[in-house]
Amino acid sequence: MSLRLFSSRLSAQGLSPAGSLSPALANAAVGRWSQFTLNASAVSQSLLRPAAFTLNIPGLLSDIWESVLRAVPKKKTSHMKKRHRQMAGKALKDVKSLSTCSGCGQIKRSHVLCPNCVASIKKQWGRKNTE
Repeated sequence: MSLRLFSSRLSAQGLSPAGSLSPALANAAVGRWSQFTLNASAVSQSLLRPAAFTLNIPGLLSDIWESVLRAVPKKKTSHMKKRHRQMAGKALKDVKSLSTCSGCGQIKRSHVLCPNCVASIKKQWGRKNTE
């Protein structure tokens, strides 16, 4: 097919491969031309691609795969360790619903009695019971 394209280009320019070149020379010229275009496209692609982005993907994957295979436990986790993890104290949550007490002005949790006011009421009731 490349010979046909080459010969049609030559005939369009007024040169015929049969008249001016022998068939062996025409085939050689076509072969050289196709090699030149392949080499030129490879060179242009290598020039357009930055060198910093070239990665050795198979080498990188083999390194990662080795570390994945090594990341396994050496021994079975004991029953005691499993229970300790399961029954361990959970992290405390921050209390976000805080307000001020209308009686004493101290900070208290919303919708909960103020501990300062409750303590003072208990003291007053204790005095009345002892009198």
